[in-house]
Amino acid sequence: MISTIHATIIFNGQWWIGLFERKDEANYAVAKHIFGQEPTDPEIYDFVLKSWQVLKFTEPLNTDELEIKVQRKNFKRVRREIRKLLEKLDHARPMTHAQEVLSQDLEKNKKTRKAQSAQEKQAEEKFKFSLKQAKRKQKHRGH
Repeated sequence: MISTIHATIIFNGQWWIGLFERKDEANYAVAKHIFGQEPTDPEIYDFVLKSWQVLKFTEPLNTDELEIKVQRKNFKRVRREIRKLLEKLDHARPMTHAQEVLSQDLEKNKKTRKAQSAQEKQAEEKFKFSLKQAKRKQKHRGH
């Protein structure tokens, strides 16, 4: 199975960020690494050679599901829609595919953490309630 790796270095206004995309015949995964200062080419090359194992890639997406379907529209309608989108976005920066995958992975992790913390909170409440009941029973044991 042939896999390709694509690295993109982006400046987000504060830090230099490396987006590493791993793509093979069936899967697509992305990892992000914050470099801080602007990395030189030798530093990037050294990072890829020595620290590749450190990168945490997203869960592989099946590329068969990512197929793009082209649907023709009236060009005037398309221009109108584009103008409306540009007015709405105004100064928003477009996201690359890798950034979209990372944000989806972040949202998924956020949902799992939220569900896990809700379960922990519920278990804590049950435990406190059982302690309160036991204390109540202890008080009313009789003399």
